[in-house]
Amino acid sequence: MNMLQKDLFLITLESQFRDIFQTSKAGKDNSEQRLRAQGFIHAGELLHLCTRKQVQQLMELVHLEVFGIRISERQPAEARRRQQALQLGDYD
Repeated sequence: MNMLQKDLFLITLESQFRDIFQTSKAGKDNSEQRLRAQGFIHAGELLHLCTRKQVQQLMELVHLEVFGIRISERQPAEARRRQQALQLGDYD
């Protein structure tokens, strides 16, 4: 594969990550988008258009752009928010 194809793949993946995170930030279900991105990433790895490390770095970069924090910083806060909601009887 040539560099143009790899660049196009990564640009498209970046857009998918942005859509996933913005949907999540809006409180909407992004499961269909996540599944599509997972398949896209798998195909990219098989075709040698990306590496797992490139994907992780790109995901981290876009997450920081959308949420203003790293993925590792958001997960504990999200878990606390869910626990508080359950304690208040909010099962949504």
